[in-house]
Amino acid sequence: MEQEILTYCMQKGVLLDKRLLEIFANFENHNLLKNFLEIINFQFNPKILTLSFFVNNKEKILKILLKYKQSDKEELEKLLSKFGISSSYNPLINVEKNSENLESSVILRKIYLNKPKKINVSDFVKNFRSRFVSIKGLLQDRPELENLVSINRIENNSSYSIIGLVFDKKITKNDNILLEIEDLTGRISALVTKNRQEVYEKAKEILLDEVIGLKVSGSREIVFINDIFFPDIKLVEKKKSKKEELVAFSSDIHVGSDKFLERNFLKFINWLNGEVGNAKQREEALKVKYLFITGDSVDGVGVYPGQETQLVIKDVREQYKRLAELLSMIRKDVNIIVCPGQHDAVRVAEPQPIIGDFYGEALHKLENIYLVTNPALIEISDVKFKVLMYHGASIHGIINSIDSLRVNKAHNSPTSVVKYLLKKRHLAPTHSLVTYTPCEGEDSLFIHETPDIFLTGDLHRPEISEYNGVLLIASSCWQSITPFEEKVGNNPDPCKVPIMNLKTREIKMLDFSDSSEMDENEIEDKLKKEEVKLENAN
Repeated sequence: MEQEILTYCMQKGVLLDKRLLEIFANFENHNLLKNFLEIINFQFNPKILTLSFFVNNKEKILKILLKYKQSDKEELEKLLSKFGISSSYNPLINVEKNSENLESSVILRKIYLNKPKKINVSDFVKNFRSRFVSIKGLLQDRPELENLVSINRIENNSSYSIIGLVFDKKITKNDNILLEIEDLTGRISALVTKNRQEVYEKAKEILLDEVIGLKVSGSREIVFINDIFFPDIKLVEKKKSKKEELVAFSSDIHVGSDKFLERNFLKFINWLNGEVGNAKQREEALKVKYLFITGDSVDGVGVYPGQETQLVIKDVREQYKRLAELLSMIRKDVNIIVCPGQHDAVRVAEPQPIIGDFYGEALHKLENIYLVTNPALIEISDVKFKVLMYHGASIHGIINSIDSLRVNKAHNSPTSVVKYLLKKRHLAPTHSLVTYTPCEGEDSLFIHETPDIFLTGDLHRPEISEYNGVLLIASSCWQSITPFEEKVGNNPDPCKVPIMNLKTREIKMLDFSDSSEMDENEIEDKLKKEEVKLENAN
C-alpha cells in the first residue's frame, strides 16, 4: 500500500513526507484515499504534502469532508484525527442548520478532477480506445448482433455483425450513404442503400466518431448494411423517494450581464424561501431541498468579442461575489449544486473543473453549496436519484450535424437534441463538437451509468420530456435575449423553473417572469426590502 500511494502521488506531481506516508499506508480504503488526495491536489495544487499542510488548511479540508456521504466522511475524519485535526474545529459542521441532512443527502458520484498537463496525440488515441472499448462492451450484449466478428476476420459472401467507430461518412452520387468503419483490427467500407428505407433513416442520423453496431453481409472489399444498432440507454426502474422533497432546476443566470433579470431572480429566491405567494405556494416552496444550477452562473469577461459593452459588472470576481450574495439569501436547508459552463471562469475544455476559489472565493464560503465539474453525476435523496449535469456545449454542433434537427429548428426544443446524446451514450460523439481534454484511463464524456434525470442548459429554453424512462430537463435562463444569441439561433424563454416532487415524480413549470400570476403586490413589497438591503451591503 505504501508504494502504491507513493506512486500515485508522484504521478500527480506531489511529494509526501515520511510520517504522512506511514499514516496513509495504514488507511484501508484505498479508493477513498485516492479520491480525497485528488481533490486536495486539485484544490491546493501542493508540491509537497506534510502534516503541517493539513493543520494549516484544516478549515478548508474539513469543508471538503462535507461533500462525502456519511460513512466515507467518518472514515476520513478518523484519518485526519491522526494529524491532530478534529471535526469539532469546523464551524460548518456544528452550525444548527440541519447539517446532517446537508451532509448525507448529496453524494458526488462522479466528478472529473483531472490535473492540466501537456497533451499529446497519444492521449487522444487512448481516449478514443477507451470510448470504443466501453461502448463495445454495451453493444456486444445485444442479442440482435449475432455472429459478431472483428473487421480483420470478415470473410467473403457471409453475413455477420461488427462493432466499429465511424471514421467517415459520405453521400454517393446515387444518394446512398457510404460509411468507413474501423475497430482495433482494421477498417472497412459499409454501404446503406436508399431502397432500405428504415435502415437509411437510421444512417442519416449517424455522426462521425460514434461507435455503432452493424448487421452486414458482403466481403472484405465492401459490406452492405442490413441494420444499425446504437448503444442507447434505458432506465429500468423509476425511483420514488419516501420523503416529500422537491427539487428545482435552473441554469444560465448570467450575473454581470446588462441583460441579467435580477428582479425576476429575486422573485424566485423569495418564493423559494416561502415568503411570497399564496398559502399553497409558500407551503410547496418550503419543501424544495435541492437546487441544481447547470452552468453559466455568471456572464464572465472576454467570452466573446465586444462583451465588455454588455456588462454591468466588468470584473469576474465581482460577478461571483454578487452571485454568492444572491445565493446566500436562499434558506440554508436547500442543497445548491452548481456546475460551470462556457461563461464561467474555468477552462472551456471539457470536462470543465469546479469553479475555483481564485475567482469564486465568495461561493466557496457558502455552507450549503456543492461546486462540481461539467459534466458531473450527482446522487440525491434517500433513494439516490442519479442526476447527470451537462451544460450542453455540444448541442449546437449536434443540431448542425443531423438534418432533421436542423430543419425542425431544434434550438426551440432542447430535449429533442439531448435524446441523441443518450442514444449514442456520449455527450459529444464527434471529435470536433467541443474542445475537450482527454482524461487518464477513460473518456469523461462517455455516459457510463444510466441517470434518472439528465439536466442541460445553454439554449436558455425550458423543456421537460422523457427518453426510455430517463427524465430530460432543459433549464431556462435569467437573461433576456442578447445579440450573440440572435446570431447563433437561440430563442430564450427566461424565468421559468421546473420543480419536481421526488415522492410522486410530479413535475410542474413555475413562471417568475413579469407576466406570472403570483401575488405581485406582496412580491413588490419584498423586493423593495431586498433592494434596500443590497444597497446598504454595497
